[in-house]
Amino acid sequence: MIPRDNLTLVDPAERLSLELGGSRLYYRRLSLGALAAIERQQMLLMPAAQGQGPRLWLPPEALNAAIAAHVLVGWDGVRGPAGPAPYGPEPARLLPAGARAALVRRAFDLDPPDGETP
Repeated sequence: MIPRDNLTLVDPAERLSLELGGSRLYYRRLSLGALAAIERQQMLLMPAAQGQGPRLWLPPEALNAAIAAHVLVGWDGVRGPAGPAPYGPEPARLLPAGARAALVRRAFDLDPPDGETP
């Protein structure tokens, strides 16, 4: 939950972890500045509809994928078709949508889970 009465700075070097099944994803929290930049990058200009001008649209799955790519910083125990998958931008794009969604939910939490310190 984002506090309304103060700002929270996110250290780009922080590492928190999320266990999903037998895998562990390492991530950093999402700052509001990074979110604003990602949203601007993912906006699409849609053609004008009848009687209206063009409009901006933010595709939800593209936004989730871009946020996950920004916050994901490593992993352990992720397997590919040929065995253990080394962390990198290309394999990270293959994460299932459910794993990306869980990661995004945790990245929005500016108060890390008990036992984890930023």
